Amino acid sequence: MLKKRLFRFIKWFFGIVFGLVLTITAILYFYKDDIIQLFIAEMNKHLKAKVQVSEVDLAFWGSFPNLSVDFNHVFIQDSYETATEMDTLLYSDRIRLKFNPMDLWRENYTVKSVEVSPGTLQLKVNAEGLSNYDILKVQDDSLESKGFEMKLESFHFEEFRVSYENNATDQVYRTKLQEMQLKGAFSSSVFTAQASSDLTILEARSGKVTLIRNQPARLTIGIDVNQDSNTVIIPASTIFVAGLPFSFNGNVTNDAFKFHLAGKNINIADAANSFSLAQSNDVRRFEGKGKVLFELDVLGNNVATAPATVTCSFGIRDGNLKDPTSNIRLKQLNLEGKYSNKGGKEKEFLALKNIAFTSPGGPFKGNLMLSRFDAPRYEGNANGSLDLSIIHALFQFPGIAKIEGGLQLESDFVVSTHVTDQGTTQSIEKCEGQVVLHKVSTQLTDDKRVFEDANGLIYLRNDEVGMENVSLRLNNSDVALNGVFQNVVGYFKKESHLLANVVVKSRRIDIADLGAESKEQKQGETRAFVLPSNIEGNVLLSVGQMNYEGHAFKEINGEMTVKNRLIRFPRIAVKNGGTEIKGSLSIEEKSPEYMYLSSQLVSRDIDFKPLFKEWNNFNQDVIKSENISGRAQANLSFDAPFDLRNGIVSNAINATIGIQIDEGRLKDVSTFKIITESLREPGIRTYLGKENINVLEKKLLDLRFEQLSNTLIIKNGVLTIPTMSIASSALDVEVSGQHSFKNEIDYRFGFRLRDLKAKKESEFGTIIDDGTGMRVYMRMYGTMDNPIVEWDKTTRKLEAQENRAAAKADAKSILKTEFGLFKNDTTVKRYVQDRTPHEELILDFNPVDSIDEIFNEKAPKKKNTWVDRKIKGMRKESEIQKREREDELEIQF
Repeated sequence: MLKKRLFRFIKWFFGIVFGLVLTITAILYFYKDDIIQLFIAEMNKHLKAKVQVSEVDLAFWGSFPNLSVDFNHVFIQDSYETATEMDTLLYSDRIRLKFNPMDLWRENYTVKSVEVSPGTLQLKVNAEGLSNYDILKVQDDSLESKGFEMKLESFHFEEFRVSYENNATDQVYRTKLQEMQLKGAFSSSVFTAQASSDLTILEARSGKVTLIRNQPARLTIGIDVNQDSNTVIIPASTIFVAGLPFSFNGNVTNDAFKFHLAGKNINIADAANSFSLAQSNDVRRFEGKGKVLFELDVLGNNVATAPATVTCSFGIRDGNLKDPTSNIRLKQLNLEGKYSNKGGKEKEFLALKNIAFTSPGGPFKGNLMLSRFDAPRYEGNANGSLDLSIIHALFQFPGIAKIEGGLQLESDFVVSTHVTDQGTTQSIEKCEGQVVLHKVSTQLTDDKRVFEDANGLIYLRNDEVGMENVSLRLNNSDVALNGVFQNVVGYFKKESHLLANVVVKSRRIDIADLGAESKEQKQGETRAFVLPSNIEGNVLLSVGQMNYEGHAFKEINGEMTVKNRLIRFPRIAVKNGGTEIKGSLSIEEKSPEYMYLSSQLVSRDIDFKPLFKEWNNFNQDVIKSENISGRAQANLSFDAPFDLRNGIVSNAINATIGIQIDEGRLKDVSTFKIITESLREPGIRTYLGKENINVLEKKLLDLRFEQLSNTLIIKNGVLTIPTMSIASSALDVEVSGQHSFKNEIDYRFGFRLRDLKAKKESEFGTIIDDGTGMRVYMRMYGTMDNPIVEWDKTTRKLEAQENRAAAKADAKSILKTEFGLFKNDTTVKRYVQDRTPHEELILDFNPVDSIDEIFNEKAPKKKNTWVDRKIKGMRKESEIQKREREDELEIQF
C-alpha cells in the first residue's frame, strides 16, 4: 500500500515538473521574437553607433533561475566619421542581459545584471581631442519605453581587455581583466558599489615614461557614487600590484579627478623579486632588508585634451640586498627619486639623487637627471664600483642576456638628443672621467658569442676615448687593445668619421668566434655591409696564431689602415705550413658581403711537405704531401673577388706565380705510372725495349731534380704552365700544359729518344749530350680521374718546322761567316759555334728577383709612439681631475 502511494507521488511530481518545463519552453518559444525585438529596439533608442550582432538568443535553462537575452558576436565600431569595420570600439563573443522570468506575465522587463565574456573595449582620443566612444544618444523622456527598465545590480566581466589611448595628451593605459565583479544598486541616485577584480596591468604610460608594464594586480574596493552631484569617491583601500600592497584612494567630480597610490611597508627584497625576476618556482629569490618608499599622485581635468599631471616620489633607505645567483650583497643602499610632468613636456623630468650603495668592489655614489623626454637630455655623475650581475638582475638591461663582472666609474657627463627631419642624433656636451673593467663577461640577446674577462682602463675626454691594456676573450680567441679614438661625438652624431690609432695584440684568434651567426644562418638573410664606411685609422697588428676553416696562420705581424670600407696591409708577415710569407694585402668591400682581394706575397723558403699537408694537398690527388719534397721560392701576385657566404670566386681569380724549386723530389706519383704504362703498348715497347721502359718507370717513380723555374698563370679558372725544361734524374724533359679548377687537364711532354735507350756513362767518362737525336712528344689530356695519354704529333710537326728554319738560318750564317755571302742581309747573323752543348731556357720574367728585396728590406720603426704619448697624457690628466673632483652634481626637486 505504501509503495503504491510513493509511486503515485513520484509520478505526479515528475509529471508536474515536466509539464512546467514544457509550459515555460512553449512560452519562451512563442514570446522569443517579441522579447528579442523589444531589447533590440531599446538598444537602438540609446545608441547612435552601428551595432552588429551575428545572433540573438533567448535562454532560460542556461541562466536558471533568471531569463537572459544573449547577444553573440557583438561589434561596435569607432564613432569617427572615417571609421571602418577595422576600427573597433567594442567587441565581445557574448553580452548577456538577465531579468526575472516572472516579468513575462507582467510584460515588465527589468534588466538586473550584465555579463560580458570575452571581449575588448578600446577607448581612443585623437590628436584633435575627438573621442571614438561618443555613441550614446541624448535621452528624450517622451521616448521612454513602456515595460522596459534598467535596474542593474551587477556587472560581470571575464577575459576582457580595456584600453585607453589619448593621442592629444600622449597617454596610454591598457589592462586585461581575468575576472571583474561590480555589485550595487546602479539605478539609484546614491549608492555604494563593491568592485573586486583579478587583472593584469599591461601598460600605464604618461608621455615617454612607462609607469608600470605587465604586472598582475588584485583589488577589492568600495565606490561611493552620487549621481545627483556627479561625484565618485573611492575610500582608502588596499590593492596588490605584483603581489605588493599599496594604499589607494581617489575621487572624480564633474570637472576633475584625483587618485593617490602609496606603498605600504614594502620590503626591498619583495620589490626586487616582484619587479625584476621572472615569476617561476625554480628562480632563487633576492634576500635582503630595508624599505621601499613610493607615492604616486594623478590629477587631471575631465577634458580630453588636458593631460593628467603625474607626480611620483620614490626611494630606498638603508637597504641590504643579496643577489640570488652570485651571492653578492649590496649594502647601505639608498636612493631618492622623483618624476613629474607638472608644467607640461618642457618641465617633465626624472631625477635620481644620492644613489649610494656598497658592494664587494667598494662604495658607489652618483646622480642622474633625465629631462626633455621627446629629445632626452642626460646629466649626471658617477663615482665608485658597480657589480654588473646584480645591477642587471634588478634592471634587466634590454638586449643583454647575461652580464657579470665589475666596473669602477669616475665620470661627469651631459648628453643631449636632437631630433630633426633627418633623424635623431646624440650630442655629448660633456664626458670626462674613466672606466676600469674588471673581469666583465657579457652575452647579447640572440647572439651565440660570449665576451669574457674584459679588463682594462678606458679614458673619457669628451671627443676622445683612450684604451689602456683593454683585453677580452671571445670563446677561444683573445685580444688586447691600446689606442686612442677621436671624433667620438661626431661619429655618434653621424657627422664625421671615427679616427682610430690602435695597437692590437692577440695570442690566438679563431675567425669562427667572431661571427654572431654561422654561414648557414646568413644564407636566408638580407646582405649588409661588414666593413665600416665611417671609421678610418691605423692599426699595428701582432697575432700569435689565427685559425680559419682548419688552417693555422702563425706569427702575424703588420700594419693595417682602414678607410671607406677598404683595409690595407702595406706590410704583413705570416707563417703558414712552416713557411714564412711577407708582402702586402688589400681587402675592399665593393658591395654588401662581397670583397675584392688584392695581394703581392713572397716566400723564399717553402717546405712542400708541411705546406701540402696544411692545405689538404690543395684539393687534388695527383701530388700529395707524401709524394713531394724540396724547398722553393715563390712570388705571388693575386687578385680575386671573395663572397663572405660562399668563399673565393675561383673562376675570377687572376694570379701570376713565379716559382723556383731547388733539390726537388717527386716520389710514387700516379701520373708518371700512367705515362710509363702508355709506353708498354706493343709498337712502342718493341722500339724502346721493355728493359728501358722498366728503368724509366723506376726513375720516374723517384724523380729528383736540382732546380726548376717557371712562371705560372691562373686566369678564368685555368692554371697555365708555360713551357719549361726539367733536368731530372730520369731524363731531361720539356713540360707545358693547362689544368682547370674542374680537374680538366691538357699536358704536353717532350724528351729525346736516346735518353730512354742510351747509357749516360762510358769507360771514357760521362757522355755529354750534343743536342742531336730524335725527340719524342706525348700529350696527356681529359680529366685527372680518366686521363688519356697519346703521341703528340702536332708538337712534333711544329718542332720539325722550327728545326728546318733553324738549320736554314745556320747555313746562311756559315756561308756569310766563311765565304762572305749575304753581306747586305742584316737578318743573317755571323755563326758562332757552341763550345758546350746544352739546352737553355730563358724567361722574360724572373719569378724570384724581388724576393730578396722584400725580405731584406728593413722594417719600419714602430709607429705607436704617438699612441703611447697620448695614453700617457690621458693618464696624467685623469689623475689631476681625480684630485680636483670634489663637488658632485646637485639635483633640485
